[in-house]
Amino acid sequence: MNYYIIGDVHGCYHTLKKILKHWHPSQEQLLFVGDYINKGQHSRQVVALIRKLQRQYPDTVCLKGNHEYEMVKYIESHTPLQEMKDNYRNTLKDYDLLHRYQDDVNWMKNLPLFYENKAIYVSHAGVNFLGVRKFKEDSWWSVLRFRGKLKRMKQLQVIGHTPTLTGRPEYTEKFHSLNIDSGAGNFTALSAVLISADGRLLRTFTEKVEQDDHR
Repeated sequence: MNYYIIGDVHGCYHTLKKILKHWHPSQEQLLFVGDYINKGQHSRQVVALIRKLQRQYPDTVCLKGNHEYEMVKYIESHTPLQEMKDNYRNTLKDYDLLHRYQDDVNWMKNLPLFYENKAIYVSHAGVNFLGVRKFKEDSWWSVLRFRGKLKRMKQLQVIGHTPTLTGRPEYTEKFHSLNIDSGAGNFTALSAVLISADGRLLRTFTEKVEQDDHR
């Protein structure tokens, strides 16, 4: 089975629905690289849709992004709203994770950090070239937040986290890596890639962020 992997969504619900139209559930396993919330207008709806897809298609893989990690930390630490970053405060105005949607907080907390097999290695920000502290969630070297030289693997490494300058997925031969964050968080575009069962890039899909997803 091939893999259909979606980049950072960042609350862009209407754009997510568009990019999902290219997915063929009977032929492709669905994966997400994380950062479902914040920045865009519809974090609650994005999480609800993705969790619904997980229930309908149990092989769907949802990875943790740094925005899920930070939101859980804010909630569990009872951080005052005025001490949160703007986009987290904005999200909580219409997504009551403190009380009404506590199960979503638990879901975010327990998301895995990576997915791998013989063909692909998928994580939010990529494995640093030294391979140190890669699963230490609060570290800048972790697969939640590292930006820099990646470890080259035999598998195709598929990542998000750092918006590409071109606004579409970019492959880097040096690291055998594919960055699919095309800047939905900046209201540029949301991308997905179709990867073959043996780790080859077959197609890319990019949708401009819908106006209704802007804050």
